[in-house]
Amino acid sequence: MKKNILWVMMIVLLVTSTIAGCSNSKYDSTNVDEAVNVDKTVNAQDKDITYFMSGKVQADESAVITSKINARVLNISVDVGSTVNQGDNLITFDSKDIQAQVGQAQAGVDVAQANLNKIKSGTRPEQIEQSKATLESAKANYDNAKVNNTRNKDVFDAGGIPKSELDKSETTLTNVESAYKSAQAAFDMLNKGETAESISISEAQVKSAEAALNTAQVQLQNGAIVSPISGVVSAKNINNGELATVGAPLISIVNLDTIMINAYMPPTFINKIAVNQEVTIKVSEIPDKEFKGEISVIDSVIDSKNKNILVKIKFKDKDPLLKPGMFVEIGIRE
Repeated sequence: MKKNILWVMMIVLLVTSTIAGCSNSKYDSTNVDEAVNVDKTVNAQDKDITYFMSGKVQADESAVITSKINARVLNISVDVGSTVNQGDNLITFDSKDIQAQVGQAQAGVDVAQANLNKIKSGTRPEQIEQSKATLESAKANYDNAKVNNTRNKDVFDAGGIPKSELDKSETTLTNVESAYKSAQAAFDMLNKGETAESISISEAQVKSAEAALNTAQVQLQNGAIVSPISGVVSAKNINNGELATVGAPLISIVNLDTIMINAYMPPTFINKIAVNQEVTIKVSEIPDKEFKGEISVIDSVIDSKNKNILVKIKFKDKDPLLKPGMFVEIGIRE
């Protein structure tokens, strides 16, 4: 009897254990299924975004500052990282030599203008009267010399004076005749005034002097450089005291408020995007953050070199972490 009871108890324990085991197995299976479902959801979310373009962050507004003159730098008021506004002074050159050139050019203009004014103003009445008196005196001297020379010639022919006296008389006549002709020409010029040709020449001289002055003044204006845009100094290639040469890059400025992305897209995706479409942006230098953007331009021409299409993308939100030169990937949800 005792053996039967013992067997019954063992059977009950065995059945209870089996039932409990089945129950636990069912619970574990449910957990596994749930974990699999979560993983499947995560993977599905990742697969929703297709990254099909790569590009580079760029500033839509930037400037490379160069010099228009060869000059030594007197002062640089900015450094890399400095914030500047449009019109702020960046570089001042030593321009003493140019200032001297401006002074010389201005003096040239003054002289040329004075000469032109003198010609255009004409002859004053007192000058004409003075020239007339000189002419009358010269004519009287000529008439007297002519009479004397005629008389001396008659006397010489009669043997009354030597040949040297006659030569002296003829020389005097020649000199006074020349003086008379010069006085006559001067008097005629004063009465007629300056010719149109001489006035044109003087006017051309004034214009030439003014052009030289303008050139010198422009050079003087180039003695200081101001910022053409507002932004941040991204590069500085010269220091105080160094010589700047024409065309050499001195300072670079970028407007970080205008940063955007130039990306290149395979032609096979042309039907999957549109202007104003939202995109997801991954920046290689900021791997732990995702950015949102919007397509602003889709080029209508395929690049002949890489056979891709240029797409411009603007960021939806400004972020100080974003810098020109960063590489990005562009994705869309499908």
